[in-house]
Amino acid sequence: MQFLSIYDLIFTPIMLLLIFIVARIYRNRMIVDHPEYKFYLPGLFAKLFGGIGLILVYTLYYPGGDTVQYYNDAIAIIKLGFYDPASYFKLMTRAHDMSVYYYFNADTGFPCYYRDSNAFFVAKLSSFIVFFSFKSIVTATVLVATVSYVGVWKLFKVFYYEFPQIDKQLAIAVFFIPSVFFWGSGLLKDTYTFSSMGFFTYSFYMVFIKRKKVLVNIFTLCISSFIIVAIKPYILIGLLPGVLIWLTHNLLLKIKGSIARTAALPILLMITVVFGYILLTMLSAELDDYTLDNILKKAMVTQQDLKRDYYQGNSFDIGDFDPDIMSMIKKAPLAINAALFRPFILEANNLVMFLSSVENLVVLLLTIKVLVKARVFGFFRIVFKNHLLMFAFIFSIFFAFSVGISTSNFGSLVRYKIPVIPFYIACLYIVQYKLDQERALKKSISVQASSQVKGLTLAGA
Repeated sequence: MQFLSIYDLIFTPIMLLLIFIVARIYRNRMIVDHPEYKFYLPGLFAKLFGGIGLILVYTLYYPGGDTVQYYNDAIAIIKLGFYDPASYFKLMTRAHDMSVYYYFNADTGFPCYYRDSNAFFVAKLSSFIVFFSFKSIVTATVLVATVSYVGVWKLFKVFYYEFPQIDKQLAIAVFFIPSVFFWGSGLLKDTYTFSSMGFFTYSFYMVFIKRKKVLVNIFTLCISSFIIVAIKPYILIGLLPGVLIWLTHNLLLKIKGSIARTAALPILLMITVVFGYILLTMLSAELDDYTLDNILKKAMVTQQDLKRDYYQGNSFDIGDFDPDIMSMIKKAPLAINAALFRPFILEANNLVMFLSSVENLVVLLLTIKVLVKARVFGFFRIVFKNHLLMFAFIFSIFFAFSVGISTSNFGSLVRYKIPVIPFYIACLYIVQYKLDQERALKKSISVQASSQVKGLTLAGA
């Protein structure tokens, strides 16, 4: 089957040129008052490079794949809009069910993902962007990468606002990790969910921490939550513990006096738990498959399925476990290790896995470096002093555990762990910066003390 066409060669360069011109004008206007915009174009270029690389791999190296299917489904939805507007309106506004298949015919083409509500939502969302792609799958990918970059940029701004001194390291963590800008830039679920996470984090930060543009950011928070729930509900579940603890910690810091802060802690924790429970209850219909019992069973079944022989040697095994909390907690170290650092280089059996294993080795070495520098316990001491740092770390570990416990296939693991990597690496860089600050302060105090001693000695002489 031929996936690329003459339209890709004609319209993709034109679209790239237009995007560059508009982005450069916007960057130049913003950078006068916002120095962080020096990373705006490099981050966008990484995103575009990753998206184009992904679609070329899926059209030239693999015989199609899910990104091509999402494009084809989006085209079918667009054709339906012209062929039967009434059915199109029902498709786009009503709850998903299997009857959507009968909206389509030979003229529109039949969607591949009509059975899967989460995947079909991606196709519906993509149709708004694909409509402007001029029948070019590469141009569509370029547009998706550009639109989704807005959420990634928002995530970078949150970290930058708190730690502008290490802007280069934070830019690396958010924009320039190869697996993230490759798997998170094309017509895939991961692109939309990662971008929505950026919007979610930024809007939460602006509403509850900075308290700026509250109404606009509440709206954005709701929309980004809706997209996450519609595509990968478990990501929102992974975010909730971190953001609720983030909020609680920030409120505690605003209370003056250690006695008052200690007295307020259990009250704030109780309010946080109740709020989290109410939120999950409100979302119960959308999260029906993600109740605690269902999550435990789903994790076990998925993990066992993904390590079967038909995955062609790309599987790994952290051992069997029962669908209960204690059994899974026992597997936590292996699960977190798998999500953050595997596949190892010796486990890679193809080019994609090898490149991923090299990236994992760098992340592992950086982790060891920071832990040794902090003498392990110093790492956690620093993490729990800063509200954003604590959120990034809690989300990283909680989500890494969730991915590692439910995934036994390296091909799936590389994509599923995308949300973890920027938060985790940013966390490492921030801790390293804090440690350097502490050492510089101690050295300064030591020099001052030494100077004072010498001064007293000379005065006494």
